[in-house]
Amino acid sequence: MASLFHQGAQAELPIGSGDWLLAVIGAVAAEPPATPPDKLPLRERCKRIEEELYTSGLAYGTAAPDPAVELPGDVNPAARAFAHLVAGLVRLCARAAGMAHAPWFLPDKFSEEGVRARRAQLLAVLAATGGEGEAAARLFANPLASPSPLDKIAAKTSARLARRYLAEGGPFAGLPLHNGLCAIEVRNCNTVALAAFEHGRISPGGAARVAQAALTWRALLVELLAGVAAAQENGKESVRGFEQVIRSQRLPVREARLLRRALSHPREVEKIARELHSKALQRFALTHVLLAALVDRNFDPGEVAFVERLAAAIGVDAEHLAQVEIAVDDFYREHKDALAALRLAESPEGLPHALTTRLEAVVLDNIDRILQEIRETGELATLLAKVSAGGTLTVEEKVKVREQLIDLAKTIPALAIFAAPGGLLLLPILLKLLPFNLLPSSFVDDAKALEARRKSGS
Repeated sequence: MASLFHQGAQAELPIGSGDWLLAVIGAVAAEPPATPPDKLPLRERCKRIEEELYTSGLAYGTAAPDPAVELPGDVNPAARAFAHLVAGLVRLCARAAGMAHAPWFLPDKFSEEGVRARRAQLLAVLAATGGEGEAAARLFANPLASPSPLDKIAAKTSARLARRYLAEGGPFAGLPLHNGLCAIEVRNCNTVALAAFEHGRISPGGAARVAQAALTWRALLVELLAGVAAAQENGKESVRGFEQVIRSQRLPVREARLLRRALSHPREVEKIARELHSKALQRFALTHVLLAALVDRNFDPGEVAFVERLAAAIGVDAEHLAQVEIAVDDFYREHKDALAALRLAESPEGLPHALTTRLEAVVLDNIDRILQEIRETGELATLLAKVSAGGTLTVEEKVKVREQLIDLAKTIPALAIFAAPGGLLLLPILLKLLPFNLLPSSFVDDAKALEARRKSGS
């Protein structure tokens, strides 16, 4: 059960029902629309939506907690993730409408009638994404129609969403394919939203073309994740999880056959990369391959090599790859419940014992050389001091740490794992094992003072 609020009223509704979906959409629609002073050009809207996909977590197929949904503590992780995903998706569609200065989303339309119209148009966008193009087009064009088809369309739309994305055990069954498919659903929906609020109508033919493009994304994602699985020591288990996710989607026969073929016969990563034509698709692919390499709590050399091959094939250098990794890491550190499988990043104790033991041995066997190299690298010493003092590194500082670790690995090859994709998640182990006298006291004192000034805002 989800406790949702709409204009202050509380209602107990089953997650995934039509009434629940309408309550979520209504909670978003009841808020004053976020509209810029002037209508933004479509290109700028697309750019901002792309950025918000990542900051909200929706690009990872999950979402940060949304105020439109309140959940009791006993709700299972699958339902919790699904509820916030849907709320985040609706909110992003509303943002697309506000940036387009859509008529019902202007500030002067904040009335009971405006709430009803916004709720209907947001539902229409979700329905068009789910294959209800004709009904969605009529609802979008006449959102205050009476009698309203709202309940019927909401029931069909919520049933489809729940069937695909609230499957038993999901989204933690077959990670990360389930999350990748959710992320594609989000992108599909926001593409329809951007077009609908730009032109003031929903085109059933346009929605169908978006759905066809989404199928291409799904097939490429399955191929890439099958390639990651082939590089894993326990890859067969991952493939079985992926098969489970595909079955739970209850896809049309042609789509299911396409995805199963992609899973069983993935091409070489360089051949797949040739079909990643847009920057958005390239970033999506790299992000989800990186997640696939990280969430299984292992850092197999084959996984690392696969990530690096993909990055090289799409022209992404080490610095850009580090930025993608840092963005993922930062989101899940801030929103710890969004993807439980990445909790390993919280501390060295979250890593498997065998991996921790192996890394400790690597560090201790090379401790003298590590100390010498870090002392000679003033910038790395300063940044490590900042972390040791409890400070937080910026994205730019994390990239610098990654670059310095890469340089360190060139001198001490045994440390290459710290410089590989996912290596920054292992930084707590390095800090834990370094002696207290590693850094001059002035470094630590300066780092503490800097962090104190940052927190005080001075």
